[in-house]
Order: sequence, then structure tokens, then C-alpha cells
Amino acid sequence: MLVPALPFTLQMFMRSSLLAVGSLSVVGLAGCGLPPSSDGPDAEPTSQTATAIVVVERSAGPGDFVRGDAVVARFVRVRQGTVDDPELRLAGVAQDLPLLGTCSATPSEAPAATARQVELLDVGAVTLDGVEGRSTPLLARAMPDPTGVVSGVFYSARTADAFGAGARLQLRAAGGQDLLDGFTVSVPSPRDLGDVSVAPAASGLDVQWGSANDPESHDLVYVDVSASSRLVTRCATLDTGHLLVPASSLGTADEGEVAVHRLHRETFHAKGIDPGEVRFDLARVTTFSR
Repeated sequence: MLVPALPFTLQMFMRSSLLAVGSLSVVGLAGCGLPPSSDGPDAEPTSQTATAIVVVERSAGPGDFVRGDAVVARFVRVRQGTVDDPELRLAGVAQDLPLLGTCSATPSEAPAATARQVELLDVGAVTLDGVEGRSTPLLARAMPDPTGVVSGVFYSARTADAFGAGARLQLRAAGGQDLLDGFTVSVPSPRDLGDVSVAPAASGLDVQWGSANDPESHDLVYVDVSASSRLVTRCATLDTGHLLVPASSLGTADEGEVAVHRLHRETFHAKGIDPGEVRFDLARVTTFSR
């Protein structure tokens, strides 16, 4: 059976931990009417700190296939107040997950559009030091924004090994025009996700994976079931090592792929950054048939 829904929602968890990995759909916001605001492009920012979200993705499978690690870093600041869910979504760091213990084929409802200007800061040269002191430079890229609400750059790179399991991961920013002071922070890396197995059952798909086996762990796991390159359903649970995808969520999908993602987060603080987070999304993909 699925893990019963907890007394807190995943949305509350995402707000408290800034847990939201994923892509931005700014085109859909283009038709949203934004109310008049004093946050014009020439307005001076009132917030002196930025929220840093660094996402490190690692995926393997099916079989021996291994993809290169993907790293994306964003340093987000708003004109007024603190950075909340709507601003994170506009900045491109939100992902739609169902409530814990449930499955859904459709994204959860997106927060309403915000009138506040969202800035993605230029913090100078950014590098990630991982395996055996190897440095991975992250390239600055302009943020596409047809709505005129988001401005600035994000940083991204692909590398064979962004981090070593259990080792320290170091993030360095040299300092740039939007955040003059550079910084260096170090966070521990999680171990890789264990083997994944999927077995058909009368009640659905029995999915098992190597769990962290840490009673203090707050990692979440989400499971994507796809068929013909289309997402059939997504389920969310705690990292217990087991999940049953109910047959009612699978529809007519008799074969396809199951991707198990473990989400692990490490927070940090630096001058001009409050809060900061390195978010690890570790995934293994396998096939299924029933």
C-alpha cells in the first residue's frame, strides 16, 4: 500500500524547505493579467539578500545507460519582501508533485502569478568542486522571459561526475555585478540511489529501491511511470524503499519505464545569501511490463 497521507501537505513541505525541482512554464503566464505595481524595472530592490537554489541531477538506466550529471544554479531576489513559491516558480525552480502518499497524472495547481519583479543575479564566475578536486565551471545563460517579470541569468553545466557519494561538494562564486562579495560553501553529498526493481502485482506495480535507511532522513521519493514517452502517473512518498503504484493510476499502460527519484537537500548560508540550498535529485530508471 502507499504511505498514508501525512498531516502536512507536500506544498507546506516545499515552502519550508524550498523543495521544488523542475522546469518553468513562463509561456503559460504570458496571458495572465498582472496588476499595476510599483516594482518597475528601474525600482531599487529593497531586499539585500538572495535565495540560492542549486540543483544537481544524476540519472542512470535503463540497464547500464548513464546520463551526465546536470547542474543548474539560480540566485533569486525580489524587489520587495522574501522569495516565496510564486517567485520560485517564475525563476524556474518549481516542480509539480502530488501529495505524499498519492499518485497523480496531472500537475498540481500552480501558484497565482505575482506582480513582484524577480531578479536572477549575476554572481560572477561559479564553479562546483566535486570528485577528487575536479572543478566544473557553470556557464551563465540569459533567462528567457516573454512576460517581462523575470530578468537576469542562471548558471548551468553538464559533467560526468558532479559529486562523489558521501564526499563534500564545494560551491564557489567569484562575485559579480549583482552580488559583489564572492563566497565559498561546502555541503555533504548523499550516497547514490540503490538498485530499483519493479514487479507486476494484481493491485498495480510493486516498486522497490535501495533506501537511505536513516531514521533522521527527511528525503522524499517520487516515482514517474511513463509509457510511449508520455507520463502516465507520478507518485510521492517518503524514502521507505517501497511503493505500490495502484492499478487505477496506470490506466491501459501495460509496459514502459519507471523512474525512481530521491530528493535530498542541504542548506547553506553565505554573505548575501539567505537561505541557500543544494538540492540533489538522484534517479534510476528501469522498464516494466504487466
